[in-house]
Amino acid sequence: MLHWKLKNCSRCGGDLFVDRDLDGWFEQCLQCSYRRELPELKKRGVAVGVGGRQEDWSKNEEN
Repeated sequence: MLHWKLKNCSRCGGDLFVDRDLDGWFEQCLQCSYRRELPELKKRGVAVGVGGRQEDWSKNEEN
């Protein structure tokens, strides 16, 4: 499940999507492909606010 952070890229000001792979959570820019690992989510795996809502992403595992 993707979550978006609009106009939030620190490199180009583009739109970021937040997702997870085998290594953990990351955010990546759709325009310039800048990618940043999110170690705070990797450690905790707890609720994160996106767009004013709180969601527990650790429960959205598909494995």
